[in-house]
Amino acid sequence: MPDDVPEVYEKSTSTVLRDETPIATPTPAKQPRPTLRIAKQCFDFLLSQWLLLAMGLVILLAWLFPSVGKRGGHIASQWTVTYGAVILIFFVSGLSLPFDKLRYHAKNIRLHLIVQIMSFLVTSSVFFGIATAASTSSAIETSTLVGLIATGSLPTTISSNVVMTRQAKGDEAATMVEVTLGNFLGPFITPLLITKLYLPSSTVFSEWLPVEATNNLSALYRHVMMQMGLSVFIPLFVGQVIRAIWPKRVQETVVRFKLAKVGSTFCTAFASRSLQTINTPTIVFNVFANLALCISFTILSYFLARPPHFLHRLAPRIFRRINREETVSICFCAPAKTQALGIPLIASMYTSSDDMTRALIQVPMILYTAEQILVGQFLVWLFLRWKRIEEEKERTTQEEAVAIA
Repeated sequence: MPDDVPEVYEKSTSTVLRDETPIATPTPAKQPRPTLRIAKQCFDFLLSQWLLLAMGLVILLAWLFPSVGKRGGHIASQWTVTYGAVILIFFVSGLSLPFDKLRYHAKNIRLHLIVQIMSFLVTSSVFFGIATAASTSSAIETSTLVGLIATGSLPTTISSNVVMTRQAKGDEAATMVEVTLGNFLGPFITPLLITKLYLPSSTVFSEWLPVEATNNLSALYRHVMMQMGLSVFIPLFVGQVIRAIWPKRVQETVVRFKLAKVGSTFCTAFASRSLQTINTPTIVFNVFANLALCISFTILSYFLARPPHFLHRLAPRIFRRINREETVSICFCAPAKTQALGIPLIASMYTSSDDMTRALIQVPMILYTAEQILVGQFLVWLFLRWKRIEEEKERTTQEEAVAIA
């Protein structure tokens, strides 16, 4: 028995010595240098603003090569942009959006009322009021004020709304329903607002009332309905059918490949030299008036979607606060205006006028479209920040609940 003791002691000692051998700790990973970290942050920021940068590049190219992208130019933008790019957007959206969400928002009456009343009635009346006030100044050209009234009467735009709603993680199905409804109603409502309500009500603008408007409205309706059917309804329907047949494959494909479109009609404006013809006070007025109106309409849209808490407490059913995703959709759709209807609308209403007259009236539309994308890209950042704050609050609440339990 004593002979076994040293052996046991030896084994135990070796075990202890082996157990007490220090374990090598992994060396901490080297932190990137501050310059590289700042460069990466700048690159990520620029990458997130791809739509704004692409729009700036398109405008620069339009200025340098106006004959390429103008209507009837080298790339035939009246077909490739007006139809091709919009078809691509709605086909991809048809692939990616569940039919249940589209059906749900088609019955969302409050969403329709907020967006369409803002788009057709509120914005058009404010634009008309601004144009009437500005008409008292001899420095502001009347042609652009007529264009301002026409811009305010247009429905919401299609492509950029869908793209920016997707970027901001908003409710893309709600946007799809509203832009489709707005552009379906627009060909009927917009000409009536311009030719029957606003232009005849002022002696300054009645001189610009086109005689062709009453004769060509039916042709205008046919043109825009054909454009809507080919570029919106058919691609959306085909995308939904393909999604219903192969739901899993379609979802995987859409996740891997995200497609978008940046369009512009600046080539026509540069080719006709309408921007160079307008005097400086008129350009300055249009730029700042459009920017102020776009921001103001966005703020108003937000409070219509999410009324202040004291109003919600007074009448919860009337002043119901909409969720973040639908609010994002409303803030993009309600203030926005479309060139897809505006450009052919002016062309159809002023067929006997020269190209310069039509181009001058279209200038406010072009400027407003560019500025609404500029404002929209800032809103994308703002809405993503809102989403991160909500997620952090939800995560904190869950951690507190787990801690209490």
